[in-house]
Amino acid sequence: MKTILKNKYFWIAIVVGLILGDIIGVAFFRDGENAEAEAQGSNTTVQLATTSPYFVKVSQQAAGDTVFISEARAVASSTWLAVREQNGDLLGRILGARRLDATVGSDITIDLLRPTASHVMYAVVMYEDDGDRAFDHAVDSLVQENGTPVAYPFTAF
Repeated sequence: MKTILKNKYFWIAIVVGLILGDIIGVAFFRDGENAEAEAQGSNTTVQLATTSPYFVKVSQQAAGDTVFISEARAVASSTWLAVREQNGDLLGRILGARRLDATVGSDITIDLLRPTASHVMYAVVMYEDDGDRAFDHAVDSLVQENGTPVAYPFTAF
């Protein structure tokens, strides 16, 4: 009987320790992300676009060198889909981009310059091409609705 009780208390201690470790880890991880975003000077906010002529269907996916988009819809026939880091409602660095040459596309793969990481949030953000058919986030227009970028978040696992 004592062995069973010791095992029971041992497992309770393990579970409580894991829960507390997760809570503390998330608190420190979030603080680190905020500090990094502030250091980069990123102040662009993200809001999920819902009733929009723009649409991107992106789901949670394995971390790696590519991002898979099931479906995309845009107003302009030359729109860029860019994968950006996301920290809460802030957009961070761009990892890669691909042009959508039609107003509707499906089964789109974006090759990244830097791979996504597990348990990190990202967003697919739209830019309208300036006509040169080359992606430049400083020149191509960030697609916005009501002053908010059209962005579709996902998490890498």
